[in-house]
Amino acid sequence: MYMVTENWWPAGKSEEVGKIFLELMKKFPDDKSILKPIVRSALWAEKEGMHGLGVYSIKPGKVKEAMDLETNRNLMLSSIEGFVYIIHIAYDLPEAMPFVGLTPPAD
Repeated sequence: MYMVTENWWPAGKSEEVGKIFLELMKKFPDDKSILKPIVRSALWAEKEGMHGLGVYSIKPGKVKEAMDLETNRNLMLSSIEGFVYIIHIAYDLPEAMPFVGLTPPAD
């Protein structure tokens, strides 16, 4: 299971985003018992501003804890005018197969 976080902000707010990001990683550091970063932060520019993406592997049974951690991080960034985010929980293929009536293959 994976957590994919997307966030957007005005390009002119990038320095403020960077400073708060450093603070929030001290306040809410990665906890490898909950999740493992695959892509901690990938950034690119769009017409509307900046777009960021983070991808994490969630440890079994730790979805709530992972959501709590990532929500707290993004709430700190939400103090910046124009900052918005979305958190997706994504299943890999074997985990998702039962949702469409299929049985995952045995390992």
